[in-house]
Amino acid sequence: MKKILLIALGAVCSVHTSAQENLAMIADSIRAEGMLLYQHIQICKTGIELIEADTTGRVSLRASDYLSYRNGQEFTLIMPHRGSSQNPVVTSFRFDASGRPQTAHMEVGRHMTAQETAIWELWNLVTDMLKTDPGFKKVRDTYFSVVPIVEGNTRKVYVMSVPVRSNVFVLGNDYLLEFDQNNTLVNRTEFHTNPLMVPHGRKSSGHIHGKSNSPYISATDICTLMLYPKAFDQPSLRVVSPTHVSEWDMASNTLYIEPRMN
Repeated sequence: MKKILLIALGAVCSVHTSAQENLAMIADSIRAEGMLLYQHIQICKTGIELIEADTTGRVSLRASDYLSYRNGQEFTLIMPHRGSSQNPVVTSFRFDASGRPQTAHMEVGRHMTAQETAIWELWNLVTDMLKTDPGFKKVRDTYFSVVPIVEGNTRKVYVMSVPVRSNVFVLGNDYLLEFDQNNTLVNRTEFHTNPLMVPHGRKSSGHIHGKSNSPYISATDICTLMLYPKAFDQPSLRVVSPTHVSEWDMASNTLYIEPRMN
C-alpha cells in the first residue's frame, strides 16, 4: 500500500513539474515576441529622432512612412520617399545589435530590396484595411500603429493603439494579423476588447483578460510596458484571466505565469 501511495505521489509531482515547465516555456515565448515587437518600434522611434535632428529638413520632407526589419542581430529602418509608389526609393538607417543612434549607418535615395518591398506591400495592405474594415475599432484619443514583421516564411502585422496625448498610457485594443505567402489574411487575433487608459504615474492593480482573450499577458502588453517603463509608478504589472495570472517585472523585463488559484 505504501509503495502504491509513493508511486501516485511521484506521478502527481511529475505532472505538476511538467505543467510548470510548460508555463515557463509559454512565458519565454511571449516575452521573446514582446521584446521583438518592442525592438521594431524602438528602432522606428530612434530613426525618427535622427531625422528630427537633421537641421536641413531634407530627409524629413522625403520620408512618408517608417518600417523596420531584423537581419541577424542588426535592424534596418527604411523610410519610403513620398510619391515613390513605383520602384520605391528610400532613406534607410542600419543599426547594430545595440540599436544606438551613434552606430547608425544612413543611406539616402536608394531603391528597396526585395525583402523591403515585401514589408512595404504588407504595410500598405494593412493600412488600407484599417480604413475600410469595421472590425478594427479605434478608441478615442488614439491612433493605430502598423508594425509588419516578415522573417522567413512568417508574415504578420501587429496593429497597436497609440495615445495622441503624451500623458496617457494605453494597454489594449491591439491586433495580430497573420498572412500566407500571397498576402492573404489567414488569422486575426484581437487583444483586449476593453482597453486600459490611465494617466502616467498612476498605480494599477493590472487588467483582466476575459474568456474571449488570451489566458496570458500578450506580446503587445509587454511591448507597451517596455516602451513606457515609468508610466506606472510600480515595479510590476499583473494580467489576470479566468485561468492564469501573468506578472511582468518592469525592472528586469522578466515574465512569470502561474495558474490562477480559485
